[in-house]
Amino acid sequence: MRLLTDGTEKDPILRFCHTVISQHGKTWPPTEDTLAEGFANWLGLSSFMSRSAMQRLCRSKDVKLSFNPLPHDIRGFNCSFHNKREIIVTARETVAFADSHTLLHEFREMLEHTFVDLGYPTVTSTASLETHAEAFAVLCGMHAVTRDLPLFLEMAANVERKWPRYFTYALVIVFGLACLFGCAFTPQMEEMFLEAKRQRYVRT
Repeated sequence: MRLLTDGTEKDPILRFCHTVISQHGKTWPPTEDTLAEGFANWLGLSSFMSRSAMQRLCRSKDVKLSFNPLPHDIRGFNCSFHNKREIIVTARETVAFADSHTLLHEFREMLEHTFVDLGYPTVTSTASLETHAEAFAVLCGMHAVTRDLPLFLEMAANVERKWPRYFTYALVIVFGLACLFGCAFTPQMEEMFLEAKRQRYVRT
């Protein structure tokens, strides 16, 4: 394991990876769900975030996030150089939750590159990394929703009047279910959108 004596102790991503290794090194690799839950908590991920909120969250971890036009078949990419890290997400959000899903996908790839540098890879091939990154993004989103839901229910409980309180409970439950559905099926919905767009190009 790399010793933090070369300035890299200031790199939050590296520190997170060291923490994961110290906690799960004896049973390496951790499950994707374990990694996702730990990362969502560490990042302070919320179930719903605007682009500006995502950028602030990334800045708090010394990662630059930007939204730029990209080719239709590329949703995002990441790069690291020394202690500088950057994630670029496509400027077009094809479906709800696509921005956060892509961001988390790129974070997972960034984590894996760091694990590899430390001598603790969690996947065996580039192809499987894509699969792991997709699962990681879904699981992170679902952990964020399940963590936020009790807070929303507590807010609903504080509504004094009976019927408005019941209505607020219903809204919270519908919102939670919609978020869980969005997290789970964002990859499929994105693929459907892109396939429809490709078919339109073929016809024209």
